Amino acid sequence: MKRRAVIATTASLASLAGCVFTDGKIEYDRGGIDVVIDGSPVDLSADRFQSEHAENDSIEFHLHERDEYWYMEGEEPVTFVEGLDLLPHFEYARNGDDHVVTINGIAYDGGDSDTELSFVVNGETVDPAEYDVRDGDELRLEITTSA
Repeated sequence: MKRRAVIATTASLASLAGCVFTDGKIEYDRGGIDVVIDGSPVDLSADRFQSEHAENDSIEFHLHERDEYWYMEGEEPVTFVEGLDLLPHFEYARNGDDHVVTINGIAYDGGDSDTELSFVVNGETVDPAEYDVRDGDELRLEITTSA
């Protein structure tokens, strides 16, 4: 085997450490995630959001420090908003028909006239409470405020 192939294989296996394998098969889904507030991306690579550094992490939906993917393990998929709610320093709630996302203690209420929340999967706007996240999905939460 060529040296480059050995290094690539070793790096790939090391990057999967912490996620579940069953009978040699990978037992998780993953995809991309972006959260943007007033045009500025939230740095989801910050330690406080990573499973390795969080006291309240979840294997059902989580982030790892080694890359920019979300990971979902478990028997049942989560919805977009359930996934957000499982991330450290994120909370999701409903206020009537409106979505409310809290990030680092700051609440963004879609019912406020100066706040808009857009939930996008693979370039298409979705109802985040109904959309079950799937392997390979590119998730994007865009929050716009007039502040």
